[in-house]
Amino acid sequence: MGEVPRVRSVLNQFGGYCHTNTCTDGQFYEMGNLSARDAPLLRPRKQRGTIRQFSQPWGLFGREKLCWVDGTDFYYNGFLVGTVEASEKQFVGMGAYLLIWPDKKYYNIQTGEFGDLGASFTSDGSVGFTLSKQDGTAYEGYTASAEPPESPENGALWLDTSQTPHVLKEYASSGRMWVEIATTYVKISFANLGKLFQQYDGVTVSGCTGTAKGLNGSCVIQSQGDDWIVIPGVLDTAYEQSEPVTIAREIPDMEFLTESENRVWGCSSKKNEIYACKLGDPTNWNCFEGISTDSYAATLGSDGAFTGACTHLGYVLFFKEDMIHKVYGTQPSNFQITNSPVRGVKKGSERSLVIVNETLYYHSRNGVCAYDGGMPVAISASLGSGVYQNARAGTVGDCYYLCMESPENGWELFVYDESAGLWHREDKTCVRWFARVGGELYFIAEDNRLYAVNGSTSLYEGDEGSLGETEAPVSWFAESGDMYTEVNRYLAGMQFCFHLEPGSRVTVKLRYDNGDWEPVAEISTQEKRYYNLPVIPRRCGMLRLRLEGVGDMQLYSVTRTMEDATELPEPGNWKTP
Repeated sequence: MGEVPRVRSVLNQFGGYCHTNTCTDGQFYEMGNLSARDAPLLRPRKQRGTIRQFSQPWGLFGREKLCWVDGTDFYYNGFLVGTVEASEKQFVGMGAYLLIWPDKKYYNIQTGEFGDLGASFTSDGSVGFTLSKQDGTAYEGYTASAEPPESPENGALWLDTSQTPHVLKEYASSGRMWVEIATTYVKISFANLGKLFQQYDGVTVSGCTGTAKGLNGSCVIQSQGDDWIVIPGVLDTAYEQSEPVTIAREIPDMEFLTESENRVWGCSSKKNEIYACKLGDPTNWNCFEGISTDSYAATLGSDGAFTGACTHLGYVLFFKEDMIHKVYGTQPSNFQITNSPVRGVKKGSERSLVIVNETLYYHSRNGVCAYDGGMPVAISASLGSGVYQNARAGTVGDCYYLCMESPENGWELFVYDESAGLWHREDKTCVRWFARVGGELYFIAEDNRLYAVNGSTSLYEGDEGSLGETEAPVSWFAESGDMYTEVNRYLAGMQFCFHLEPGSRVTVKLRYDNGDWEPVAEISTQEKRYYNLPVIPRRCGMLRLRLEGVGDMQLYSVTRTMEDATELPEPGNWKTP
């Protein structure tokens, strides 16, 4: 009797997570705690480091150092540097400034200064108003009237009240004519009034009465001292009032912020507006003097609320669920905003906006998109047809870490390796915030602990709340899709080639025709070595494979041996060997 023909195939490239009915050889329909760090081999993720325990975290951000908010305390590099409200935070870095939203506070990482971006002063006594020059020197001896003074001397001043607004003029005897002084100023005086403000701050003035009533509104401070400020304006005569006057450097309410070209940009869904601060100055958002360093504001015509903002390839992007607004230009005079009706960021997933190398990734209503400045491209087909929400992401190396919530399965943490083009599922960790510093990605989980994805533990070692622990050996599993018997051929054997680290364990399980999982082989080792593990399955119509284990390993290959069937099982009796 002749030998039964055999066909061997070797699978040595593994295609990551594919939770779809089209899951092919080398891909896995279900998976836990595996990674692409040795792709195309299969290997568990690294053990995480547990760094510290928080009481009530509200945000995490990374620049040169980590910063976070715990309760009402704001920490930079592990040191308490300020106090904020107990609410979820958004951070923006701009030069030496770290901005904290919605508190509208800042921290200067070079000087250690912590304070408010905005400022407001309200008088509680007599406030003086005088017509003055830009430097605060008062104009004296001018005549306020509808008709010019008779027989004026050279340099005489006349406030022409015959027109609105009133105009200050100076007499030039050489030409025997009154010359208009183009810009006039008013000096507002009150004890300590100018201490909160700087020259060229954009402020809002309110509460002025009588002849000073016309000063109410927005303006730019031209000069200031401890007890006075000078603003553009005109005044018929010196005036005093006891009613309170308020001078405020206001910061607009914004939902999402980003930094670009030494400006902070933000957006407001309530007003459907976008804003940019004064060049290099995040404390000023209302400076409009027609110069290149001005603040900027624009109203958009698109529908819907903003869902995110970021800076990508030198452009500022504002997202809605079905729109991307891109800002072009270098200064307020040439800023332009374009509207692209494409897939934007899903509401609640604003923290999924992360740049890996040069590509922007984010979670949309139709899955995860990659954006290179043109059209968004979906990359999440492997995650299946499930609906996810509240995505938040981080990056280190070529990896995009994405945590999302599923109404059916709860929170899940996925990793997309850009260089390999593969998805892997890690576990059901609920990540609240990600932050990268150097070559490590940190995150705060639902248990209020700070973790490091690559296993770092030494950060802030010895500080109060420091843990410095390494995670226990990782438990992992990988489950194949359905493997069907070929016509007149069956699976006669499988051989797995593993490399195991000391203390590791691997179990092979099979499921025949939708039955229960049956363990068919197991190996464990206390030494570092390679193993070839043979498995002989029963004959069946449909087979699923599950690998599970604890500890570090590398799966190099799976060899399958197919034999021609000399006798086929009877229909309806596929479980019979």
